[in-house]
Amino acid sequence: MNSLDPDTCFLASSSRDNPVHLWDAFYGEVRASFRPYNHLDELTAAHSLCFSPDGTQLYCGFDKTVRVFYTDRPGRDCEERPTVVKKQGQSGIISCFGFSPCQSVYACGSYSRCAGLYSCQDGTLLALLPTRHHGGLTHLLFSPDGNYLYTGGRKDPEILCWDLREPGKGRVLT
Repeated sequence: MNSLDPDTCFLASSSRDNPVHLWDAFYGEVRASFRPYNHLDELTAAHSLCFSPDGTQLYCGFDKTVRVFYTDRPGRDCEERPTVVKKQGQSGIISCFGFSPCQSVYACGSYSRCAGLYSCQDGTLLALLPTRHHGGLTHLLFSPDGNYLYTGGRKDPEILCWDLREPGKGRVLT
């Protein structure tokens, strides 16, 4: 988003019984709508939303699934990326996203208290971090050099710092 370029200024929202909307940040008007449907062909709300770093994609978190919409193609067409395949992977509602500033990698946090690292190209699971939080994850942030991932959860008095060069080891920040 650049306030000097109004065409880049928009935000996304999701609410029950409504599509995901892109809103014009200057005028408050709906610019586009994206319609995620469930297996019964009913409109369903995303639990989390995040734009790709270049703004061309909108990542939406659902139960055991990430759906990726292209911002230049409103409607119902999307790429579906399950986070659980053959009973393996990251379960729970995908509650937050973060993008690496250095690699083509994104992180998903879930209410099942864990974080997963995924390929931006096809959504392949690259690593599943151990469950160390007391509650579901609500925040993810990569360090500027991309070597660390910070995670925070509900009812959790601490932030964990994951060294992504050794993903199995998380340390507590105070």
